[in-house]
Order: sequence, then structure tokens, then C-alpha cells
Amino acid sequence: MTENTDSTGAESTAAETDGMLPGQAQYQDPEGAAALEEAILAGQEGRITSQELVARICESELLSVGRLLDENDPASFQALVLKAPEGDSAVAATFTSAGRVPEQIREAAPVMVKAGGEATLRSIAEGYGLAINPGSNLGLELGPEGIAAIVAAYDQAAANRAAGGGTDKTGNADEAGS
Repeated sequence: MTENTDSTGAESTAAETDGMLPGQAQYQDPEGAAALEEAILAGQEGRITSQELVARICESELLSVGRLLDENDPASFQALVLKAPEGDSAVAATFTSAGRVPEQIREAAPVMVKAGGEATLRSIAEGYGLAINPGSNLGLELGPEGIAAIVAAYDQAAANRAAGGGTDKTGNADEAGS
């Protein structure tokens, strides 16, 4: 059993801590997960734009699942990659909460790593996409081209801000800076 460093004093079961890195606190972010899932649903229903959905993904935390290549080296984390039979490219599997990870995936990829959405997008190797909650109706998939475009837009927005161009993270004109 791995150690739970959650300072709430609550006892953890082996099932709760299984798959975590030694010393890693148990992942708990139901509010953030619910907000991202609501944004995914709103995007599917056309209530928010794709740019707003991308911004919400980038601002949220995602759980990547995988394995450690070296049990003693957290840097050896290897994310789970999925490929649908009809899909053109492989995707890194991420989830909005631990409760969304199917048991079959937990067995194949027992380690969970939490990271910000933007950092997760930036960590995906060229040629790979991203699946959030794969297999769920509260999920979505971004292809490799989409990942590259999002990262490029964020890089351009950062360059514009640094140069005093007055754009926000999504590359849209910032009304205060115009």
C-alpha cells in the first residue's frame, strides 16, 4: 500500500491509494471535474464555443493514467495510449476524475498523475491526440492537429502578451489591451 499524504486525517483504503506514487496525496477535485464535464456537455450541445471549451480544458486539471517504467522513478511515468479501431491516430487517455477511469484501464494503467490541462496538452508528443474520459458521454477527443493548433495558439498569445499585443490566452483580442 502506498502512503496517503492527505492531511485531513482520514484513513485511506488500499483501493483508494492503489496506483498512486509514493507520498502522493489522493486526488480529489470533484468541483473542477464537474465544471469541466459541464463545459464538455455545453460544447457538445453548442452552448459554448470550441474556443471556450479549449480554454476550460486548459484551465482544468486532468488525470493521466499509465505505468512507471521504473517503480522507483516517478519521472519514468509512461502514459496510457489508446487507438480506436476506426481512429486515425493514437490518443493519450486522460480523465476528469478517478471515478471516470474504468476498471479495465485501472488494471492496465494503475498510476494516476494529475496535471493542468495546458501542461497536459503540451506534454503530448507530436502525432498523438488527447482523449478526455474515453468511452464516456462526458468525454471528447482532440486529434494531433487540434493539439498542435491549441499549443501554437497559446504560444502565439503568450508572444503577443510579451510584445504588448494585448491578446488573451486563446489568441482573441483583449478589449482592455486594444
